[in-house]
Amino acid sequence: MLRLVNFAHGAFYAIGAYVGLIVAQQYGLVAGLIAAPIAVVIFAIVFDRVLLRLFYDKETTAQILVTFGVAIVVEESLRAIFGGTTRQFPLPDFLSGSTNLGFTSYPTYRLLLAAGIIVLIVAVWAFIERTDFGLLVRAGVRDRTMVQLLGGNVRLASTVIFALGAGLAGLVGAAASPIYSVDPNTGFSFLVPSFVVVVIGGLGSFWGAVLGGLIVGELGSITTLFFPAASDVVIYVVMAVVLLVRPQGLFGESEVIRG
Repeated sequence: MLRLVNFAHGAFYAIGAYVGLIVAQQYGLVAGLIAAPIAVVIFAIVFDRVLLRLFYDKETTAQILVTFGVAIVVEESLRAIFGGTTRQFPLPDFLSGSTNLGFTSYPTYRLLLAAGIIVLIVAVWAFIERTDFGLLVRAGVRDRTMVQLLGGNVRLASTVIFALGAGLAGLVGAAASPIYSVDPNTGFSFLVPSFVVVVIGGLGSFWGAVLGGLIVGELGSITTLFFPAASDVVIYVVMAVVLLVRPQGLFGESEVIRG
C-alpha cells in the first residue's frame, strides 16, 4: 500500500523464521509463532524510522539499493550467528500426521496453515476497511496532502502499515518453516515470488495481492505436477503478460502514502 519497493521484505521473513525456530525449540510452536512477528515488527519500526524514511521521497532505484543492502546485511548476519546449515522447525507430534478429508489425506499442519492464512486475510481486510485507522490509510493513499491538512498523521499511518506488513512476513516465516525449513538464504527465496505477486496484483491493492498470490501459488503447483521443468519460469511469463496488458497490475492503484 505504500508503493515502496522493499527488497528487504525477504529479510523480515528470514528473521521471523529464525526467531520462531529458536523460541519454538525452547518453549514450543505457539510461543515461536508469537515471538516471530513481535521481533520483526520491532526491527521494521527501527529500520523505517532510522533509515528507510530518508528514502521515501527518493527515486525507486535508491529504495531498491538501500533495502537490498539491508537484506544482504541481514542474510550475512544470520549466517554468522547460526551458520549456513539448513534447520528444521520442530512440529508437535499431533501436527505431524495427516488428516483424512474423505476423498484424500492431507498433512494436518498444511491444513491449519491454510486456515490461518484465511483468518489473517480477513483480519487485515477488516483492519483496513472497517476501522478509523484503516480509513486514514486509504485516504492517505489517495490524497496525502489533504489528509495532512485535515490533521491526519500520515507519517504514523505509513509506519504502522510498514510494520504490519513486516510482522506478517515474520509470522509467515515462522509458520511456513516446518514445511520449507530455514537457512540464511531463505529470505531471498521468499522475496522473488512475493515481488511477482505484487507486480501481478498491482501496487496499492489488497485484493490484488491476494489474487496475485493465488495465481502464483496455483500456477507453480500445477506446473510442478505436470511439467516440472517449467515450474520456475511460468510465474515470470504470467507477470510479463500482465505487464504488457495492464502495466499497473490487475488491481493497481495510482496514489501512495508518503512522508
